[in-house]
Amino acid sequence: MKNIYRWSDFCLRVQVRGGILLKNGLTGAVVFIDAKNEKEINHFISNGDTGILSTRIDELAHPDTAILIPKNFDEYSDWRERLIYWRNNEAHIFILHFMPTIQCQLRCDYCVEKGANRGIGMKQEIINQSRRWVIDYLDSHHEIDSFRFVLFGGEPLLQRKVVEQALETFHKLASERNITFWTEIVTNGEFLNEETARLLSRHDWRRVQITLDGPEGVHDLRRHGENGRPTFQNIMRNIRMLLSTRYIPKVDIRISFDASNADRVPELIHHLAGLEVQDRINLSLGLITPTFASPSKTNTESIIAEKALMTWKVAKDCGFLIPEEFLTGPWCVAIAKHSAVLQPDGSLQKCFCTAGRKEYNFGSIFERSETPYLKDPRYEHFKRTDQCIKEKCQFLPLCGGGCIHNAMVEQGGSVGGKHRYCQKTLLDKMNHGLLALTYG
Repeated sequence: MKNIYRWSDFCLRVQVRGGILLKNGLTGAVVFIDAKNEKEINHFISNGDTGILSTRIDELAHPDTAILIPKNFDEYSDWRERLIYWRNNEAHIFILHFMPTIQCQLRCDYCVEKGANRGIGMKQEIINQSRRWVIDYLDSHHEIDSFRFVLFGGEPLLQRKVVEQALETFHKLASERNITFWTEIVTNGEFLNEETARLLSRHDWRRVQITLDGPEGVHDLRRHGENGRPTFQNIMRNIRMLLSTRYIPKVDIRISFDASNADRVPELIHHLAGLEVQDRINLSLGLITPTFASPSKTNTESIIAEKALMTWKVAKDCGFLIPEEFLTGPWCVAIAKHSAVLQPDGSLQKCFCTAGRKEYNFGSIFERSETPYLKDPRYEHFKRTDQCIKEKCQFLPLCGGGCIHNAMVEQGGSVGGKHRYCQKTLLDKMNHGLLALTYG
């Protein structure tokens, strides 16, 4: 048999007892190959003949698996072509990050919006005009069949009446257009009481993200109110309410994570495990990265990866589902075709991390756009992955050139979006570690 296959460059490889674990970062397929089969496959790749069944080769070379790929196939260029194709031609979800305010009652030092213009809350005219703007956009894009409505801030529930009115307005609009509508909210959790949960649940509430920073003492030092007001107990009260009711299927708890609190995070995980509802909690680690408010890197990638993997080991031992992979931005909403961040004054941005910074506005609901979709050229530079492709980086499907916002920060505020944000060490250690932890 002629030699026609090779191992995919996108495969992560972890040595385990009796063989190897392989995972393709593009397809997500995971396989175990014992030492004997690995030797035979390598012989097949080198010489074109093998003692193993051809159906095994067919399984590993199937497009949905892609552990083995055609010998001369350029999987790097194919990845970028597919990314751009799906982004431009298969987009059917309208994603609106709705910010009724950029103000917040907490005083977190690492906030991405620290130092930005917080302004005032959204007024009635903005809601009215945003409805007209959405209608115009839907009229121009008949391929849209879903409306993802994400409440964001600041703290969106500081403007609860605006939230209520916006939910009614856009849910009704989606129903009139016969498109699917659902609600998500990113909140610090202090105002998410049962009355608000009932409101959200009337509008197909599918996701909530609440941030904690560690056990009570650590959290209250980092995520406190004015004059050091503690917040942990208030937030946990609302989390327990959500977990004891059925307003939403699961609660996403995002744990802010850096070198200063990493060693205390396992205490929080044990505390959450004590609620005995692990199946209703989605845990995630929000690795704190440079922002315009704090542009310097404070954590080495190697150390933070080691601490994060130790934390995921604790979470797994406590019965929580842990992630199978670590991504840094290939499918960020900032590069989605039909997505925008609507700020309180009606201005539009692509990335919620730049909220309140007028230089990152790309339009307004009061202006008719001359672009065919919600386009900001600064987020259109897909060739920022040229260097990744040149290096044949196996993490390309998990990274996509990294976060454009972080790249802008790293470039000193450059608004071009042309540069990648490389975290190869972090991607390497995290993904190989999670593969071993999940399957090893």
